[in-house]
Amino acid sequence: MKSIAAVYRNYGKPTEVVQAEEIEVPALKEGQILVKFLRAAINPSDLGMIGGSYGTLKELPAIAGREGVGEVVEVASEATIKVGERVRLSAELGTWQQYQVLDSAKAMVVPSDIDINTESMAFINPPTALCVLEEFEKLNAGDWIIQNGAGSALGYFMIQICASRGIKTVNMLRNAEAKRAELEKIGANIVVDEKDFDAKKIKEITGGKLLLGLNQIGGESVSNMIKAMGNSATIATIGAMVSDAVRFPTRFLIFNDLRLRGFWWDKYQRTHSKEEVASIFDKIFAMIKNGTLQAPVDSTFKLENVNNALKRASENSRMGKVMLDF
Repeated sequence: MKSIAAVYRNYGKPTEVVQAEEIEVPALKEGQILVKFLRAAINPSDLGMIGGSYGTLKELPAIAGREGVGEVVEVASEATIKVGERVRLSAELGTWQQYQVLDSAKAMVVPSDIDINTESMAFINPPTALCVLEEFEKLNAGDWIIQNGAGSALGYFMIQICASRGIKTVNMLRNAEAKRAELEKIGANIVVDEKDFDAKKIKEITGGKLLLGLNQIGGESVSNMIKAMGNSATIATIGAMVSDAVRFPTRFLIFNDLRLRGFWWDKYQRTHSKEEVASIFDKIFAMIKNGTLQAPVDSTFKLENVNNALKRASENSRMGKVMLDF
């Protein structure tokens, strides 16, 4: 049996090294299931892994893709999952392929009655947003957080989760006017362009109660963010979209007792129990089902056209995630 897969044999520019190829699907063994690809999103971490710059890399040649969902279409004897159930695709095997063979005992069954676009991107950004929100500071309704890169999918999810809890958000991004109405519609309180960011003004508006910051940009952006934080606040870094060195304003670290932390969802999953990780996903799926979380989708491409999808994913003009289906 043959399967279409997005394969890369060298690290490099995704549009140049990734090719849609036919590969052989292994025969099912006892306890295994055959899963057909349904939907996946293209994430910055996918591009970093293909480019060779991510924290963990796959052995080459590799199949791209770190998250997505599929449907079980065949089961072997002793399998614990049924045909028709929806499961999380394996990041280890690479999610951008038409079929995957998984051990049913290790596969994660996911709800089949929720929006598939949002569910297909539920495994990286939403748990990152939720953990940053819950692991570093104890926030209550009326408290404030600040984030840069707010126009990203992670930014959208953070705004939606905070709005559902009555937590207010300051959202920093480039070209803010292009997304202001969209972000305010999903619950953003303050949307500010990076070039117009005034730390003193933000501190006045928030009453010095900015307790938590989410940094996924780095450089001058996070330096400005630090100046707006309240006393004993925490800034959690989850990414560095620019390569500029971060110049930390020392006086704010000393006199405001700021805490600069890091968070990596991949590491969290490795260092916490299955029960703790499952509890986070239960919360995520519940928020998708009740409409709290809705995915920003820019466009959808067939898996066979993965190069066109990767090209669109690299364009700044996109509004939301680029999706793959089959």
